Amino acid sequence: MQDRMGDVYQEYKALLFSLAYRMLGSVTEAEDIVQETFLAFAQNDINDIHHVKSYLCKAVTNRCLDLLKSARWKREQYVGEWLPEPFMDEKSENDPLHAVMAKEAVSYGLLVLLDTLTPIERAVYVLRTALDYDYRTIAEMLDKTEDSCRKLFSRAGQKLKGAGLQTEAQPERSTRLVTQLIQAISQSDAKTLIRLLTHDAVLVSDGGGKVKAAINPIYTDQRVVAFLLGIWPRWAPSSTMEVRSMNGQDGIALISDGELKITFQLVLHPEEERIERLYMMVNPEKLSHLAMKA
Repeated sequence: MQDRMGDVYQEYKALLFSLAYRMLGSVTEAEDIVQETFLAFAQNDINDIHHVKSYLCKAVTNRCLDLLKSARWKREQYVGEWLPEPFMDEKSENDPLHAVMAKEAVSYGLLVLLDTLTPIERAVYVLRTALDYDYRTIAEMLDKTEDSCRKLFSRAGQKLKGAGLQTEAQPERSTRLVTQLIQAISQSDAKTLIRLLTHDAVLVSDGGGKVKAAINPIYTDQRVVAFLLGIWPRWAPSSTMEVRSMNGQDGIALISDGELKITFQLVLHPEEERIERLYMMVNPEKLSHLAMKA
């Protein structure tokens, strides 16, 4: 029995983490949810559970829904903009978790948009798109009707599409733009930075009240460039910017005195070789899970 439990853990751990991360936008909370789910699962007789995968996915989804609902007040009290925790991709063939996340990478831009959905819309959308469950199965998991789930999925899709942003990872395009962005910032090259951004570019930073960050989003290419060139001199003497793969495409990791201090993730224009959104994570609590990877 214990051996079979171990097999189940190894088989589904990565899948369940991927589901929880999409639901919560938090690496640390997703890991906690997965561990709690397996601990609860271990109290059952595995032979009584006919569809282990569906059972575990339902348990994770409902735990995530409970957490999202209970966290609503906390989110409302959050200082400044709330952004998802970045996930640093690892090219390790021996790590099944990262293998799954690399194969089914959820772009950071999509994670940001998923946070605009209601918890139940998010659950239906994730179960349908990431796990390819049919509406009947989703309805059983969430104690809803099939018709209700179809409407929730349609509503979620309309909200995401209405944002007009790229929601898929762009690994090849991001490499070129990230390299140019690093070079332009490090050389304080305002002209090149303007060229790399769309006119209506937006920079969003998340400090969580722990460190200095822009409380509100910064709009337009001119203001974003002024902000970037204003903060870089403070970091430059002891810092380096490195290209790192995060959430399926390249981003920027700012390393200062050997510690990861900032990550930048990009959303690219769907047609032009320009950047539409820059997401800047400076909240140390949301970077702590990446500390050993700096």
